[in-house]
Amino acid sequence: MISPLYMSELEEIAQVTGEFQQRFQITDLSSLTWAMRKLTAIEVKRSEVTQVANSEIERIESYRKRELEGLQQSEDFFKGLISEYAVRKRDADPRFRNEKTAYGSIRFRKQQPNWIYDEESLISFLEQNERTDLVRVKKEPAKTEIKKLFQINEDGRVFDEYGQEVTGVKVEFLPDVLTIKPEV
Repeated sequence: MISPLYMSELEEIAQVTGEFQQRFQITDLSSLTWAMRKLTAIEVKRSEVTQVANSEIERIESYRKRELEGLQQSEDFFKGLISEYAVRKRDADPRFRNEKTAYGSIRFRKQQPNWIYDEESLISFLEQNERTDLVRVKKEPAKTEIKKLFQINEDGRVFDEYGQEVTGVKVEFLPDVLTIKPEV
């Protein structure tokens, strides 16, 4: 439960009019402390709301899991019965492919064979047998090494160790990020 101190801070935030919000400026340590106190109250309330929501979500997820497990067991049971029926029909008539009901159908269908690759030994085999046409080579720049070896100009252009401008890359300088962290 949120403390009365934080509740009064939140109530004060709610009472602040739009006009005050537009005119107020932080000018000294006292006004900064006041604003940080408001942010702390907001964080505490956010944490409380999240905690309540998470406990409800857990309860609902637990309910859903129990219900779906029971449904899955029933589904597995009926699918097992249907599979046994279909196999018996197929054993009796090898040409049996499908059967329809008002609520659905069952069907046997052929599947494509599953190829299982050991890529290292396959690539080795293909290279030894001069079938490199069946091996793909992925080309990409070595970005870590580029960052170490090349120099950056003030305008973001990149130059190699010989002073030649490198095409295909430029550097974007980003401003510092202000982090506001209320103590909760």
